[in-house]
Amino acid sequence: MFPPKAYGACLLLVLTWLSAAGVRALDGAAWARLTREGSKAYESGNFGEAERLFKQALEELKGCQANDIRLAESYNNLAVLYVNRNQLPKAEPLFEKTLKIKEASLGAHDKDVVSLTAKLALFYLGNGKKDKAQPLIDKMTNYGEREARQLYEISSAFKKLSNYYSSHHKLENAEISVKQAEGETLAQAKAQAQETAVLLDSVGDAIKGSAEGLKQAERLFKSSLSLREKTLPPEHAALSASLENLGKVYQSQGRLALSEPLLRRSYEISLSTLGMERRETQKRLENLAQLLTQENRLGEARSLYLKVLNPEPGAKPDSKSAFRPSADFLSGFAALLVKEGRYGEALPYYARALKMQESLNGPQHASLAALLESYAYALNKANRQAEANKLSLRARSIRG
Repeated sequence: MFPPKAYGACLLLVLTWLSAAGVRALDGAAWARLTREGSKAYESGNFGEAERLFKQALEELKGCQANDIRLAESYNNLAVLYVNRNQLPKAEPLFEKTLKIKEASLGAHDKDVVSLTAKLALFYLGNGKKDKAQPLIDKMTNYGEREARQLYEISSAFKKLSNYYSSHHKLENAEISVKQAEGETLAQAKAQAQETAVLLDSVGDAIKGSAEGLKQAERLFKSSLSLREKTLPPEHAALSASLENLGKVYQSQGRLALSEPLLRRSYEISLSTLGMERRETQKRLENLAQLLTQENRLGEARSLYLKVLNPEPGAKPDSKSAFRPSADFLSGFAALLVKEGRYGEALPYYARALKMQESLNGPQHASLAALLESYAYALNKANRQAEANKLSLRARSIRG
């Protein structure tokens, strides 16, 4: 399903289109006015009035060309409205019409068409319609790979021209024009590539839960990573997310040798750009530690945790190095220590994690049960059975 923010963005696109349209033929003035008023009603939460105005705007388009872009805007406005009113069966055919018209009018590779394709695929998946989503997922997969190739080809073409001009000095005026075209073309191509990468990630995330989906998610995440590597600085935070996505796919497939360098680089970029205080960075350290644990490299995994939990003396704290580990981070490290047989060392980390969770959610929250059971196991192994029994009883009472 589309994220709620995406719906508002769709309506803002309509308003932008109206502003850019300028003075239109008289038969379009009423449509423009009704659409503008409907958008204002929608933004103020007056959905009943918005629906009435959007429907009137659609009536104004009777007799227009089948691929009139205004039809797509009107269908999309109503579809977004119906989703927000939880009337999904009404929204679905309108989203489909929107995509069909825009694809016919703008072409299959237009950025708005690509965005709509991804969002409709997510809409289908969110409503359990995998069969309808699959053709759109295939389109997104092919589009991502095509755009990655195209970006490389554009960059290569300009480089070849630059090399040619370097030995043909009489073409200086042509070279200046080409340099200007290169700047404009690459700026637009890179901006579009970054938008596409976000869409590829969203579709990949939605399908990676099954073995079949995991294979296609790999292709989507590869394209997303390729687009970001070609358009972003090597230490950009968005690269960390792409590396993590692909690395976790390889990890799920048991391809640990491919996964490790990606997860390691993802963590290192996140650490340098976001800092250890951010939960994303902590998760990426945990991802790498879990992979090392899978490879039975427990000592390396432990060292990874300890490096941030117990920094070297003399390390200068700053805004990115200030570190308060989450409960999940602490319990993850404790679980690693238990796996190594270091039961006594695990206990203080479980105790800290439990205290944090109780503070956040209360002493009887369902999320505490698994943590209490893990803590109890470690206590039992450390020959502290009385304490272990108390925690086990708490866990059972929470589970009911």
